Amino acid sequence: PFVARMKETSGWQQVFSSPRLDWVIERVALNAKVLGGALGDHDKMVAVASCNEIILWALQADGNGSEIGVFHLGVPVEALFFVGNQLIATSHTGKIGVWNAVTKHWQIQDVVPINSYDAAGTFLLLGCNNGSIYYVDVQKFPLRMKDNDLLVTELYRDPTEDAVTALSVYLT
Repeated sequence: PFVARMKETSGWQQVFSSPRLDWVIERVALNAKVLGGALGDHDKMVAVASCNEIILWALQADGNGSEIGVFHLGVPVEALFFVGNQLIATSHTGKIGVWNAVTKHWQIQDVVPINSYDAAGTFLLLGCNNGSIYYVDVQKFPLRMKDNDLLVTELYRDPTEDAVTALSVYLT
C-alpha cells in the first residue's frame, strides 16, 4: 500500500510505501494515531489483507515502516479495521482475529457466524446469525483462564433467533 498525508502548505506527501506484494490487496486498515500505545504516541499502523493473510506495519514519523507481523485468520478476511490500537479481522464464517498492541499477541477465536459488527469505544460488537449480539473489550484483551480463549460475552439474544444483520452503536 501507499500512504500519503495532506499538508496545506506543501500538498500531498508520501508517508509510507510497502514492499511489493505478490498478491492483490483486498482489505486495508489504517490507524492514524495511537495515543499512549505500546508503539509510542506518534506511531501509525497500516494493515492489508488478501484471502486469509494479513500483514501489519508500524509507520514512524520519519516515513519509515517496519513489519510487525504476518497473521493468518484461516478463512477469508471480510473486514479489517482497528479498534483503538488493536487490529481486528472478521469473517462471516464465525472467526475473529485480534492483534493486541500491548502484548503483541495474535489471537483467533471461533464464534457463531457473523452478519454484522460495530465498534464503540474499546468494545467490538458482533451481530450473529443466531440472533445474538456478542461483545469483546479489545482494550483489556480478556482471555479465559481455563483455555486461554478470547472472552466473547453474549450481550443480547433475540428470543426468535432472528439474525442480527446490522449494528450501529453510539456511546456517550
